[in-house]
Amino acid sequence: MKDLKNKKVLITGGARGIGKQIALEFARQGADIIICDSDKSFFNKTEFKKNRKEIEDIGASCYGFYLDVTKYEDIIRERRSILDLVGKIDVLVNNAGVVFGGNFLEVPIVKHRLTYDVNTYGIINMLHVFLQDLIDQPTAHIVNISSASGFVPLPGGSTYASSKAAVTSLSESLNIELKRDGNQHVGMTIVCPGYVQTGMFDGVKGPILVPILTPEKLAKKIVKAVQKNKRFVLEPTFIKFLPFIKGVFPQFVLDLFCHAMGVNRSMDLWKGHSRS
Repeated sequence: MKDLKNKKVLITGGARGIGKQIALEFARQGADIIICDSDKSFFNKTEFKKNRKEIEDIGASCYGFYLDVTKYEDIIRERRSILDLVGKIDVLVNNAGVVFGGNFLEVPIVKHRLTYDVNTYGIINMLHVFLQDLIDQPTAHIVNISSASGFVPLPGGSTYASSKAAVTSLSESLNIELKRDGNQHVGMTIVCPGYVQTGMFDGVKGPILVPILTPEKLAKKIVKAVQKNKRFVLEPTFIKFLPFIKGVFPQFVLDLFCHAMGVNRSMDLWKGHSRS
């Protein structure tokens, strides 16, 4: 999808962080933006007005919808509202996500389940509701935000890592299914970054050779990937080698590698704004 002008881009978790930067970057390419978020206060206060003005000052249209990706029936209802106000979407960015750090038994089961509900089932819900609309468009694209932790063990974040591994596998399988069924016009980009400078990962220590990304840099990479129809965004640079390392070397080598780089202790001081 080289030309994004006037394309309608729906972004979940679009209120702040990576979602906000993705919205701004798509707007700079001429797309119209649909921000969806589960934070009701975001829409009720001045923050959404500020974000909307920032996007509209670029020259794009911007719409906001309260949307909890864990509630399938609510998504169906909001889709109707989006169709009535904006029309069918061209790009779906499944960005909404949560993380809860800590040793597995120290994290309440409700937070383990919420991690899967948002990170994995939330994407399944969104795709199940909006995929046909994307298929009906002349060209369309799906962006699923996964994580580099889907390739390697992440002690202190086991549920998060496994939820993102599921997203990567889901995305790859759905992409092949779409192509097999003659829907080559629907592109798929799977975003697998290392740690990103957002409140979700406050306190983490980036592994050796893997600098912590800024949301701005990652957003630029994502939009370029959509324009070039790239399957994966693996950032920063070292992350590009993870699939090869995981596929070629025995598991004990990967375990030693992660230990030496500091991956195994990177979540020890996690604070994250999701902790409560």
